[in-house]
Amino acid sequence: MEMTSDFDSRLATAAARRADARRTAHSSPPREVPILERLGRMAISAHRVADERSVCGEILMDVDREIWRPARAPGYLDLLIADHGHEGTIAVVLTRFVVDGGADVAGLLDHACVEARDLPEWDEQEVTRAAADFRTEGASLQTGTYVGDGETWFCAIRYAAYRRGNVGYLLHVTGTAPAREGAEFRRAIAATIGSARLDD
Repeated sequence: MEMTSDFDSRLATAAARRADARRTAHSSPPREVPILERLGRMAISAHRVADERSVCGEILMDVDREIWRPARAPGYLDLLIADHGHEGTIAVVLTRFVVDGGADVAGLLDHACVEARDLPEWDEQEVTRAAADFRTEGASLQTGTYVGDGETWFCAIRYAAYRRGNVGYLLHVTGTAPAREGAEFRRAIAATIGSARLDD
């Protein structure tokens, strides 16, 4: 089943708007750099991982399999679609990258919230950030709503950075659902997104 992510296309549109704004507003303050752009500047090389067999470990997430069914889409490590009377998607993207010894991988999380804030009528509800520990270089969770296609959408976004020597992984998990799905379902999506981790 081939699908494209509407959320990804909105992020691309937001990035294009930022580029247009840069060209027209030369005197404006420096723009915030999105996390993937920052990763591109930091890494010697970076590539999306679309085959789970090539991951050193596995991506774990506390998912209610009664509601979420697996789907396939190019470029995603995993994609889940809500079922049983619910609407929504959970998309898992993993980027493997190589850095030199002095790279500040934890600093990537300073850029985690930039892209969502450029979504149309973004209304941020929560941002949390976990410090680096023995497993990760840090993680973030951001929730909010935006408007697209004449509807308000709930969105939860998690980034987690991992480093093993000079090889790193950036885990990016996004859950979206129509805001009309209700608060309980939105909280469940945020909890699911927040549980995503690389177990190696």
